[in-house]
Amino acid sequence: MVKMELWENVILTGYLLWGSWYDIRKRAVPVGVLFLGGVLAVMVIVWKGFECSRLVALLPGILLLLLSKATKEIGEADGIVLALTGFISRDKNILLILGISLLYIFLYAMILFCRKRNRSLQIPYLPFLLAAYITAWMTG
Repeated sequence: MVKMELWENVILTGYLLWGSWYDIRKRAVPVGVLFLGGVLAVMVIVWKGFECSRLVALLPGILLLLLSKATKEIGEADGIVLALTGFISRDKNILLILGISLLYIFLYAMILFCRKRNRSLQIPYLPFLLAAYITAWMTG
């Protein structure tokens, strides 16, 4: 059972790494990355069966998606990837992952602000989500 959890974590880390790479390079996440996340979510349902608790893990991503619609400052793909991460992730620590990712992005933004004093800079979110996922995985 531990081996299966390890593979799930490695696959989700690879998925987030791929999305992060695009987010850093193009400040956008292609539809193919989002589609792969959807395929992984369907595979989880087929492989493990449906669990109602996975729907609760979608909520932070849905909230981020709604914020992106309301503010136009947050990318829609960020909310979708966060929702998929919550759904796919075995651990139900999506709120912890979200909190850590927001802390990391806040610290990075403060460093950038102190160095450049540029408020209009766009910061990709997925690398911080990846770092937060790895942090939660390694510490938990």
